[in-house]
Amino acid sequence: MSEEELKKVFSENIKKFRSGKYTQETLAEKIGVSAQNINDIEGRRRFPRTDTLVKIAAALEVEVYQLFIPQDKTPVIIEETPENEKLRTQMTNEIVEELRLGVNKMLDKIKKESL
Repeated sequence: MSEEELKKVFSENIKKFRSGKYTQETLAEKIGVSAQNINDIEGRRRFPRTDTLVKIAAALEVEVYQLFIPQDKTPVIIEETPENEKLRTQMTNEIVEELRLGVNKMLDKIKKESL
């Protein structure tokens, strides 16, 4: 997943998770930032600082990593067999590692930009 794809997924997930629960304004008020800040994040014009990222996830009642997982995929039902469970675990570990690396890369970039 490229950095741009990661930002797109992140933006779409914030919109999805706040839909019906918060407006940009009420989410911004809840986490102590401006509505323009939320608008810029959702518009992919800026990425939040780490503390803001954590506050967004908490306000939306999701884990931080969930903000980076594409939500538009059609679920696939996989038969429960030992071999499939082993493959599922392996794939999950690989996906989590890829997301971790992407998020860490983005957070490192943000840290450098804020210095």
